[in-house]
Amino acid sequence: MTWVRFPRANALFVFAISLLATKIFALILAEYRFYFPANFEATFLLGRENSFHGVYAVAFYTHLIVAPLTLLLALFLVSTGLRSMATRRRGHRLAGRVQAGLVIGFLVPSGLVMATQALAGPIAGVGFMCLSLATGLSVTATAVTAIRCQLKLHRRWAIRSAILLASPLLLRFLAGAAFMLQVDSPEFYRVNAWVSWLLPLAAYQVFCVFVSETPHRWRRFLNPFAESRSRDESLQVD
Repeated sequence: MTWVRFPRANALFVFAISLLATKIFALILAEYRFYFPANFEATFLLGRENSFHGVYAVAFYTHLIVAPLTLLLALFLVSTGLRSMATRRRGHRLAGRVQAGLVIGFLVPSGLVMATQALAGPIAGVGFMCLSLATGLSVTATAVTAIRCQLKLHRRWAIRSAILLASPLLLRFLAGAAFMLQVDSPEFYRVNAWVSWLLPLAAYQVFCVFVSETPHRWRRFLNPFAESRSRDESLQVD
């Protein structure tokens, strides 16, 4: 019975992570009430009265509007990329084009501008600049591999893009955990600016290598839904 419990445990783990990510996403959106109009007593805008004008203000509001849209589109693209229905493929292609335009045309440029005035100084700023550039490169590679019909590479680049677009959720989670543990500091923020996207990206890369070299019997453990699907199919045959 062990092989039956593992997939269920993994599915519960994925569900719990999804709930946590949804909660963090909702908390981020809840803070938007401090930005329309700009409240310089809010945490993120504290002390930015002198710099919040011109290009930075435009980049700030552009990023504020586009970032949630690209994250939701990334989730849609990853989920529909696993389906093969013709109607879903058409929606997937359209959403992919919109995603590429939003990320390359708006999200990356605004992220680069905002990174020049990152909290905790230039170390954090360079981290966010690298995140913006990595996101742009990943989305570009996703589009190029789709055009070339390199489906395996396309899926992997799409997941990398989704990880990078979701990295602000991990950034916020780690910042909240640091605050609760009373270890929040400018030094922690600098580390968080790098770890929040490099760590999940590296973890996914290790996962790709591990899965490609893993025997078939262990893939059922790594995929929480594979075993239940195969078991249901066998019951239908019987």
